[in-house]
Amino acid sequence: MNTNNQQKNVDEKKNFPLICALFYVMKTFRFLPVFISFLFCLSCSGTEKSEIRASEILKILKKGGHIQMVDKIILDDLDFTQASELFIVNANQLQCEINASIFFSHCIFMGKVTTNGRYTEKLPVQTSFKNNLVFSACDFRGAAHFDQTVVFGMFNFSQSVFRESASFNHVAVWAKDSYFSEMVAEKDFSMVYAAFAGNFHCLSARFAGNVSFQETSFWGKLVFNQSEFKGRVGFDLISVYGNAFFHHTKFEKFADFSSSRFLHTADFVNTVFGGKGSFEKATFLNTARFVGVDTKNDLNMNDIITLSKIKENENN
Repeated sequence: MNTNNQQKNVDEKKNFPLICALFYVMKTFRFLPVFISFLFCLSCSGTEKSEIRASEILKILKKGGHIQMVDKIILDDLDFTQASELFIVNANQLQCEINASIFFSHCIFMGKVTTNGRYTEKLPVQTSFKNNLVFSACDFRGAAHFDQTVVFGMFNFSQSVFRESASFNHVAVWAKDSYFSEMVAEKDFSMVYAAFAGNFHCLSARFAGNVSFQETSFWGKLVFNQSEFKGRVGFDLISVYGNAFFHHTKFEKFADFSSSRFLHTADFVNTVFGGKGSFEKATFLNTARFVGVDTKNDLNMNDIITLSKIKENENN
């Protein structure tokens, strides 16, 4: 009897660290299923990828099923306008409505990915995502065209790589936060005439080609800290209704912010302008800081509109 009690005590002492660790995890991560799913994704990211046809993904969506794919290779073109029945928006527009949540992580898309097209080569078709649209750490080998897309859920392309042209023109995103942090665009990247109702995060991103955000509206916070632009950049005519941050951002060629509007703080701190930079006719309705800015050419600040003094160094 004493022997059994002693053995039980020994086992309890051995398991005590494991019990403490489990208790800590449950206490720290109140939503344990989410934590377990996160660990599952991490474990899958190092596994061998399996192949799937785009038609199989479309079948799931047509049946109303959610997409949750990790470490997949999508072999051919993925056209989201074929994911459900089309309905008429107006006399000149059709829409494909997807209610399911879409989540891709560490996937490779060998063909094109599109969310817009034409019906019988006449009427344009756009896609509306009523739920999440997530491409986390994905590799787009073909062109990626998400033009005319409407998204009501999470919008996330963080750590993804676009090896051909990528466009998000005329997108309307109602999410609280949109994420493009640590993404890489190896060719031209376009996001013109778009609208983001929430915050836009693009930290530590890399753009190798020409980039345009012309006339895009950011209704929340705009963050481009530590991002690098190798080609020409167009931020002309943008409207930022929240704070804008360009800390340690690098522009190697011409950066155009002409006629842009900043309604709250605009922070260009330790920003590098390797080529020319223009803020001609820009509007700053709150604090604008150009502190520690590194320029090879003088910035064009002609005809700017400001309601407060522009801070050009830490002493001002």
